Amino acid sequence: MKIIYLFLLLFFSSIYSQNGVALKIEYNESITYTPKIINKRISKLYVSKNFSYYKAESLKANKKSNDEDSETIVVDDTNDDTTSEIIVNFKEKKLIERLYENLFLKKYYSVSEKMPEMKWTMVAGKKKINNYDCKKAQTTFRGRTYTVWYTEKIPISIGPWKFSGLPGLILSAEDNEGIYKWVAKTIVYPYKSKDFNLENAIKENSKYKNITFKDFDEKRIEVINDKIKKIRARSSSRDGIKVGFSYSTYQEREPINEYRTKTNFN
Repeated sequence: MKIIYLFLLLFFSSIYSQNGVALKIEYNESITYTPKIINKRISKLYVSKNFSYYKAESLKANKKSNDEDSETIVVDDTNDDTTSEIIVNFKEKKLIERLYENLFLKKYYSVSEKMPEMKWTMVAGKKKINNYDCKKAQTTFRGRTYTVWYTEKIPISIGPWKFSGLPGLILSAEDNEGIYKWVAKTIVYPYKSKDFNLENAIKENSKYKNITFKDFDEKRIEVINDKIKKIRARSSSRDGIKVGFSYSTYQEREPINEYRTKTNFN
């Protein structure tokens, strides 16, 4: 028993680099609004014993061609306003998302919540991703159903974005409507480089206003409703002119949540 314990201790100690990071993985991430509008970006995930840090580089719409046979691809990692960061504290079971809400609030927020508990259903199927044998699973999370592929060869229960809770690393994820998709591009495990400083990445940043997930959602809904009221008031004062405004959360990653059921505003 002592020999087995010593082996496990040496194994887990060896996979953490001097800066505490055990894993680095890059994902190709895409958001498909229409067959001709596909936003693409690279996201990176770093994992240590106590924390994970995920960063999705920004993107901007930029149609390449009007040719019907050409694919519209968006790549832009220069606009910090659309960059998203997610930090998970495994000990405290807490998740923080740093973002710029660019649709309605127009401000930077550090949105905190309990680490989401995703209920997974194992699905028959096997395939290889980056030479790793993977198994298939599904979950429905905040209004959207996702299918993922994960590998038990890397026994770290995490994945891109907010995904977690499986007995291995998630290498691929896609919602069942084909809007959101992540696929592992490169995997470094164990990660032994000193090029990335996790402590600096996760430390608090005064640029972002701290807020709970519930309060953040309520602020967004309040601003959406206020905007609708103002537009209606302006349109009612114009004879014969009707001005409308509507918004749907349908294409968001989390169309609904535990605090809100309304998805369409008009």
